[in-house]
Amino acid sequence: MPDSWIVFFFVIPLAGAFFAFIEKIRPTVKTARPAVILVFIVCLLLLLMSAKGIFRGETYEVFMGGWTEIVGISLYLDGLAWAGLLTMYIICALITGFAVSAKHYDASFYFFFLILLSGMAGVLLAHDLFNLFVSLEIVGTAAYILISYSRKEKAVLASFKYLILSSLGMALFLIGVFVVYMNTGTLCLGTLISHYSGTPSRSLEESLSIACLVAGIGIRSAFVPFHAWLPDAHAYAPHPVSAILSGVAIKVPFLALWRLIVMLGIGDVRILLLWTGVFTALLGVLRALVQTDCKRLLAWSSVSQMGYILAGFGAQNSLSVSGSLYHIFSHALFKSLLFLSVGSVMIHAGERSIKKISGMAREMPLATLFFSVGALSIIGIPPLNGYVSKKMILDGLNGIPAAGWILWAVSAGTAASFLKLSSIFRGSKKTSEIASSSNLGKRGFSFGNLGMGGLALLCLITGLFGPDLYRPIGILLFNQPLDSIPVFWDLKTLLDSGMAVLTGFILYFLLMSRSGIRLQEIVSRREIGFDWALILFLGGFLFYYGFIYLY
Repeated sequence: MPDSWIVFFFVIPLAGAFFAFIEKIRPTVKTARPAVILVFIVCLLLLLMSAKGIFRGETYEVFMGGWTEIVGISLYLDGLAWAGLLTMYIICALITGFAVSAKHYDASFYFFFLILLSGMAGVLLAHDLFNLFVSLEIVGTAAYILISYSRKEKAVLASFKYLILSSLGMALFLIGVFVVYMNTGTLCLGTLISHYSGTPSRSLEESLSIACLVAGIGIRSAFVPFHAWLPDAHAYAPHPVSAILSGVAIKVPFLALWRLIVMLGIGDVRILLLWTGVFTALLGVLRALVQTDCKRLLAWSSVSQMGYILAGFGAQNSLSVSGSLYHIFSHALFKSLLFLSVGSVMIHAGERSIKKISGMAREMPLATLFFSVGALSIIGIPPLNGYVSKKMILDGLNGIPAAGWILWAVSAGTAASFLKLSSIFRGSKKTSEIASSSNLGKRGFSFGNLGMGGLALLCLITGLFGPDLYRPIGILLFNQPLDSIPVFWDLKTLLDSGMAVLTGFILYFLLMSRSGIRLQEIVSRREIGFDWALILFLGGFLFYYGFIYLY
């Protein structure tokens, strides 16, 4: 089979979007949902067909239109892109079940959902900078529309904030592309290696191009200080869109950044990403602790978990890097599950405030079960997947004890924040039920419950069999099995996890004290305004520029 087949990962969702558009203009022709299902089936089959070659270390590359690599649009499928596509299709397919059951989403939703899917595939496969820019723009446009899909005031404002900051990021990225082409005469990553790799010192222009590319992608990956758009966008977007944004859409650009850094050999940036990740994890969990809005708490915890991913990648050893990729998949599973299970509670209760919802466990047993699996996973409780991926990252940070201790403290803060969120299931009922024809999170069959059940089951399976998946991750990333497998179930690690949870309980009770509640109210009022978001963005870019040039 020729390498050109990989273009279907980009084209097939576009074809599906065409059929969704047909239903939009002719509502009696029900083609949108069948098109979505068919897209997932075909794309997953293509991935399975390529699995044997990928795990033998093969790569697939095509230059569109027969042009040379210097000027051609290049698509490239390697182990990293394959893992990203697998994550994307599995998560989005299971989230689609929730959207179908919710019955609030028409053909226009599925149209832009498939456009988003096509754009994310383009980001993962792009092997030249301009094609990467175009794919990121497709993702940004579709995400902007999906965030504001409900047309509620806060959702529209959140989408506008995302649009402005994202556009500024892409403008910087495009400047970086221009500087790269001006200096090298090519945009293909394969030919750029010789221009960047092993450079003992960088000129101002080279440093500018790298800083622009990193900051531009940083906006989409939402790590500090480029994160200001995320809490509002994830909180006020429709529930399946929040799950897609957190589970997949912020990971895909980071995988593109991963490829850029590795292929261009700009390892010094990884040191900056290590400490950026540690600070991102800490800031995210501190902000999550003071939230009273269910989805804003989940949104800030997404910022925090991106910190783990950055720190693992930045540590630059095989164990931590493998843990970073594994945490991308783990977080995609449990955070999508959390957004959907909490979203089903919000639909049922007609409320979003943690203070105004309680006692949902009796009325929504499935939602309670799914939330429990997701919460235990994100905290890092064995034998669930969050425990395995965090174990790999923290073991990889053994040589950097300060970073390891901070991330351990973040785990304790994560436990406290989800104890706080779990109050919506505990106690007696406070809220009045909103009439709903769906049984999301309740007893009985629905595609939404099936999707959430699939996510919960995968959280358990990828935790139990995490040690067995460790060697295949090495093949995907390094084209060879890793030399040794860490001990996942040793007594010390289990005690460390137990201590983090115990510390989280103590922190939770302190937060719920009178003084703690007063402190939360003071801190929660200090949200990042749009002007400060712009300042953070510009300041972050200048800091990256200075670091890359001087390091």
